Amino acid sequence: MTLAFLTFCLLLQSLTPEVIEHAQAGAAAQKQGQFEVAIREFKKVTELQPASASGHANLGDAYFQNGNYSAAIPELEEALKLNPKLLGTHQMLGVARLVQGDAAGALPHLEQTHTPELLGLAYLETGSYGTAIMALKASLERKPDDADLLYYYGQATAQAAKRTREQLARLSLDLKHQKQLEQRPPRDVEELEKALAKQPNDPDLLFDFQRAASAASKDALDKLRERDGNSARAHQVNAEAYVELNRLREAEAEYAQALRLQPYMPGLHLALGNVLELDRKEAGAIIQFQAETELRPLDVKASYRLAAALLNQGNAKDALTEFARADQLRPGTPQILLGLGEAAVALKDTGRAEQSWKSLLAIDSQSAVAARAHFGLAAIYREAGKTSQADSEMAAYQKLINEGKN
Repeated sequence: MTLAFLTFCLLLQSLTPEVIEHAQAGAAAQKQGQFEVAIREFKKVTELQPASASGHANLGDAYFQNGNYSAAIPELEEALKLNPKLLGTHQMLGVARLVQGDAAGALPHLEQTHTPELLGLAYLETGSYGTAIMALKASLERKPDDADLLYYYGQATAQAAKRTREQLARLSLDLKHQKQLEQRPPRDVEELEKALAKQPNDPDLLFDFQRAASAASKDALDKLRERDGNSARAHQVNAEAYVELNRLREAEAEYAQALRLQPYMPGLHLALGNVLELDRKEAGAIIQFQAETELRPLDVKASYRLAAALLNQGNAKDALTEFARADQLRPGTPQILLGLGEAAVALKDTGRAEQSWKSLLAIDSQSAVAARAHFGLAAIYREAGKTSQADSEMAAYQKLINEGKN
């Protein structure tokens, strides 16, 4: 049963008599799967009674059911502005944003609906790996052979293990102590995640967790390939393994097969584009990045990768447009602002480049990205005859470079 029918009675209670006919026609069309008709009728309801939360919710639902997530999102958001307690609308908006590539925007809505599978994916995509592990494990207990859940759980545990290894490297554990820890029996990864929530910097817990998470990832992905070895997910796992081994041609073949089986699977075009770029097949990479941005127009990673690839290929005009779109999706991201400035310079728009790089430096003044911004500003000022400003930016650039060497 869709949101339209769950809220239809409430809708009728709030409508004026002249628009009840449109509401009823929309609900009848939705029930018969005639979504274009339903959209037309519910749109009329919102035009005649714009303060109806249920009207916007039903219109958003009709768009959603018709696969038009971009149109569904603003209607569902408007419904929630008018009535924040519509839990079904929260879930639908969360799913729509997640499908479009905006996991961060999806999370606050999904967290109100208590759907572990969707929450696990959103937490995974936003880098909250520990929370993702717990949510995905709960989903796997209900559906232990689900290929998507096995894949996402394998990814969450693998990424958590990687992050923990990096944290351990900074702690510089004594080698003898590490060997002692290796002799201890393995522990449950979920149990360790709960323990780390209370003691996040305990080196023994971190060591046990990274070992348990690595094992859990391997078990999940091995099970996926064993149970469903010809699925798109299995080919995706194979491709990722080949990437780790730098066997790019095999990885490309596996990703291509995964896409033949599931051409609309999120992330596949982006991953294949990355492989093609590594293999110096830039034109093919751009095609894949474009496909991902069309599939997930709110995915800032795909937008950024497309913009960077276009710029590398000398297409500064389209690169600037895509960098600007990425900046709208995630304002204030240093890497995006750097690219935006570089594309602007290529188009001789030094004013826009200066603005972008100054914005970058207001956010990030210490990284390698900041160093490149200082270098770019030095070049702009030098060309404009602003010698003292150019010297100042060059000095800042050199300082960051020297600090990076130490």
